[in-house]
Amino acid sequence: MTRNTLITGAGSGIGQALARHLRSRGHWVAGIDVAWRDRGVVDLALDADLAEPENVRRALGALPLDMALDALIANAAVTDHAHHRVAQLPMDVWERVFAVNVTATVRLIKQVLPGMLERHSGNVVIVTSSLGTWKGGIVGDAVYSASKAALESFAYVLSLETRNDGVNVNTVYPSVRVDTGFFAGAPLSVQSELHPPTILDAPAAFLAELAPGALTGISLDQQAWNDDPNYARRLGAPAREERE
Repeated sequence: MTRNTLITGAGSGIGQALARHLRSRGHWVAGIDVAWRDRGVVDLALDADLAEPENVRRALGALPLDMALDALIANAAVTDHAHHRVAQLPMDVWERVFAVNVTATVRLIKQVLPGMLERHSGNVVIVTSSLGTWKGGIVGDAVYSASKAALESFAYVLSLETRNDGVNVNTVYPSVRVDTGFFAGAPLSVQSELHPPTILDAPAAFLAELAPGALTGISLDQQAWNDDPNYARRLGAPAREERE
């Protein structure tokens, strides 16, 4: 069965890796990004700066009219590359990060959710960060950490509101630093330890392929997924040998 999946931020980094991985698993993939490194990783490449409200509607309007989305992976994100401390943080940086990371994600979900609710089927997967977990933030990343924490809380509430409608709403986050371009200005010692963007391929695919009503309201920790074969089972998911 072909699954129709929409990925934001599919032009590079984690989103690009996910697009390539999901297509290898038989998904039809549409991607949204403001800049593309390789349009060939998706079946339909859409150009949009999601910080602009009208762009969300326009991008979704470019999808085939009769296409039902089986999964939305909200991955697009920006950060404060200067890593300001709060006292020096320009408010326009704060507003830009929240516009892309949070507001655009909510706006997009509100557009696709009615169809999922009508069909009693669909997976909403939001890529967050360990920096958005309680006490997971670090000095100089207040705005990014706050944006990801907001998504964690939003996703949990949405899961409560839709848990009886067959729609699964979950988050997934890398527990390590990933080579996404966010660390381009970091010391070479930091860059040498970055993990490849493919690190979320398996857990994100798992969440994107859940059966209706199978598992909702979880925040999936990539490192725990990798290290503990029983991790997903404790979250209420099928055993790993049953899904791989």
